[in-house]
Parts: sequence; C-alpha cells; structure tokens
Amino acid sequence: MATHRQLTFDDAFVTGVEEIDSQHRNLIDLTNEASALFARGPTPKQVRHVVQELLSYAIYHFRTEESLMQAYGYNDGDTAAADAHVRAHRSFAAKVVATQEALENREYVDVEQLIDFLADWITRHIMGTDQKLAGFILQRRAGQTDGQAAG
Repeated sequence: MATHRQLTFDDAFVTGVEEIDSQHRNLIDLTNEASALFARGPTPKQVRHVVQELLSYAIYHFRTEESLMQAYGYNDGDTAAADAHVRAHRSFAAKVVATQEALENREYVDVEQLIDFLADWITRHIMGTDQKLAGFILQRRAGQTDGQAAG
C-alpha cells in the first residue's frame, strides 16, 4: 500500500494573481486526489484516468500562464526567465505523457514515485518560476491601475 502524500495550498503558494492561484489550488487538489486514490491500490484503469485528468488540467493551466506571459510582455522583459518557464512546462508535460504511454502499454508505473514527482515539481515550480512570473504581472497591473496605458 502506497503512502498518502498531501500538499496544502497555504500562503507560501499564493502568487497574488488570482487566475494563477485558483488554478494552482485545482492542480494541488487533483494531485491530492490522485495520492489518496493511489494509496488505496487503484485499478490500472483508474490510474490511467487520473494521469489523463492531471495532464489535461496541467496543460490548460500552462496555457493560461503562457497567455499571461504574452499579454504582459514577460517574453520581452525577461527572455531567459520566460524561456525557462516554458521549458519547465514542456518538461513536466513530457514526463506525464511518458507515464501515460507506459500505462497504456500496460507497463509498471510506480505510483508513489509519480506522486512524489508531481508534488515536488508543483511545489518547486509555484514557489520559484511562478512567483517570479506573478511578481512581474503584478508590477505591470499596478502600473496600469496608476493610469498608465497598457503596453
């Protein structure tokens, strides 16, 4: 029986950008649900379903962040950070897709290792890359509310 690992969306995860925070809460909830399911010894079909759900939501979330990056000119302001951010998204998606393919091919997937990967990646990404992006967005939004034209 796998251990049941839970993430808690607390102040450390708050970026201050509501659309990002809301999606992070959902991503953490999905990861926690997966952890709870995996701890109960799921069927291969349940594991495939949960991995598909996580991948779909993660891709939706990444699109949101990348749209915000474009809208606020993050790509123009800090190209290296923007590129690293997008690469991190692609790397995460590739790992989950590889897991999905392994499951479809009826290969063994260590679900405990998968939950550890998800929880660690989400934590590092939110507290690092996403906080940096959010700070940039919040600065831009503050500038816009001070009567400056959006650029």
